[in-house]
Amino acid sequence: MEDPLEFRQNKCSTKAKKIFSTTINISFDLWYDKHYHDRHQHGDANGKRDGINPDIVEKLVRKSVKYLIMSGALVKGFSFINSPSSQPPLRVVLRDSGIEETLNVVIEAHLISPSNFEITVKTAMLTDEFRVSTGQYLIDFQQDDVILKKFDNKIFTEILNF
Repeated sequence: MEDPLEFRQNKCSTKAKKIFSTTINISFDLWYDKHYHDRHQHGDANGKRDGINPDIVEKLVRKSVKYLIMSGALVKGFSFINSPSSQPPLRVVLRDSGIEETLNVVIEAHLISPSNFEITVKTAMLTDEFRVSTGQYLIDFQQDDVILKKFDNKIFTEILNF
């Protein structure tokens, strides 16, 4: 049981008193870009893209959101939410490497209101040979790790390991 009058150590101070705890709800709307929809429904010149069905893609986006938010708080210069002046738009690759073949999902996020943002799936591919753009970030779900990486100079640099 906490003593409401006690001054104790927190992350900032050796003597601080907790005033209250609260929960703030943040919601996001998931959208599918026509490009992703067409690749899932009709395929491309190489045929239909197996393994990118909406249920699997949605599951990867859902489990990525908390890591995107934490990365934004912990990594200087990392942002996944676009502003009206973001040119070119910021896109993040979500990768699930913990399955037989690697699922890659490219998303773009925009702030709608202080408690809501939207995430649009731009494309998805089930391949180990997915090309990431220079300067782009990637959230990589591996067997036991979740790693934020940045692709620069043709190499991935590990930025944060959750």
